[in-house]
Amino acid sequence: MDLRNYPRIFVIGFAGSDRRGAAEKLAKELNYQLIDLDQEIEKEDGRSIQRICMMMGEHEYRNKEYEMLKKIKNQEKIVVICGDGIVLDDMNRQILERNGVFVADAEKSAQELWENAIRDQEHSPYAFMHQGDDQQKKEKFINLYEQRKSLYNQFG
Repeated sequence: MDLRNYPRIFVIGFAGSDRRGAAEKLAKELNYQLIDLDQEIEKEDGRSIQRICMMMGEHEYRNKEYEMLKKIKNQEKIVVICGDGIVLDDMNRQILERNGVFVADAEKSAQELWENAIRDQEHSPYAFMHQGDDQQKKEKFINLYEQRKSLYNQFG
């Protein structure tokens, strides 16, 4: 897929993928504006993504992603860094499907993504990444990866 044909490109990927690096590279190559969806949500809401998820649950976070996607849906020449679970919501996926989508680190194994995610676990919005030992965290991470893999593959 030639992403240059799209005025909006959404960079998605599982936890542990380098969505930011991929998005920054694309934005620079195409001379597009870079937008971090989570940062935009945090600015508007006043709370961190982690806090929103802890207080309101992941469903509320997905709602906020959808609201922000609607706000930027007519902007052009943008590359948008998305959260790893954006593909879980049907309405979010519909917006993504009408635009360019790049799956960051699609070729990486669950083990490689886990190794990246555990290094950055303090910023993870997932409660399981803050509780238990590393083996328990890894098992939950791998289960989550397996549950979501097919959703990412739809775009890759």
